[in-house]
Amino acid sequence: MKSKFIFIIGIVIAILAAGFLYNKFLIAPKLKLETLELTDLEGNKISLDSFQNKKLFINFFATWCGPCIKELPSIFSAQQILVKENFQFVLISDEPIARLQNFKEGIGIDFLILHSEKNLQQYQIFSIPVSYVLTAKHEVVFKKSGGEDWASIAMIEKMKHLTK
Repeated sequence: MKSKFIFIIGIVIAILAAGFLYNKFLIAPKLKLETLELTDLEGNKISLDSFQNKKLFINFFATWCGPCIKELPSIFSAQQILVKENFQFVLISDEPIARLQNFKEGIGIDFLILHSEKNLQQYQIFSIPVSYVLTAKHEVVFKKSGGEDWASIAMIEKMKHLTK
């Protein structure tokens, strides 16, 4: 009887731990735009408020992250499609500016890449890539942790619909 009780307690603890880890690493955290401390790749401070009346696609990434690199072509394709829908695509990393500059030159794709002055964990981002879609009023209407085919017809339609 005692061993059955210990077994049940162990199962409950395992379920709680799994739930905690799932929430921490697989669900994109709430994005607070006002807490973002960003610079462009020349070191100039920049605020996402400078994109007034623009719908935003924000992607937190790292240059060493396989899933991040894998989804870049689809992000670029979505950017080309959604530019006429008043979207601004922004990639954000906390890596050193020099590394981000070299990365941007190396990939040969025109992205707005910003440097986060804060460590991504300070924004409660513990896994990457993580992406957000915001309306022109900068309200988050979609968030996704993990890679995605952003240029799929279904995702393009979803982003258009959610940001109307």
